[in-house]
Amino acid sequence: MALRKKKGYKFSDEVMAKDAVISLLFGIPAFLCIVFSIVYAIIQKGNVPDFIGAILLVAVIMALTAFIFALFSYKDSDGGIISKRGSLIISLIDIAVLVTLYVI
Repeated sequence: MALRKKKGYKFSDEVMAKDAVISLLFGIPAFLCIVFSIVYAIIQKGNVPDFIGAILLVAVIMALTAFIFALFSYKDSDGGIISKRGSLIISLIDIAVLVTLYVI
């Protein structure tokens, strides 16, 4: 029996860039850590224990790592532009919120 071609639409042949995936894997948990810290500080009315500072320090490291990998993903020819832009936007949001928290 001969092989048949599949009928139907194929919208994209591209896969996500590996650097964009790594950036998302660092950027999203960093954002969740930041949100958790802010919500916990609001619930405790500012009387937060020391581990919140450690969580925010980890979030800074993860956000900077996500930003570096997002920049590297733009140089990669593989993958769609949406994942590359998304990883860069998430890492920039992380960094902007962390800088705002530091200034306040």
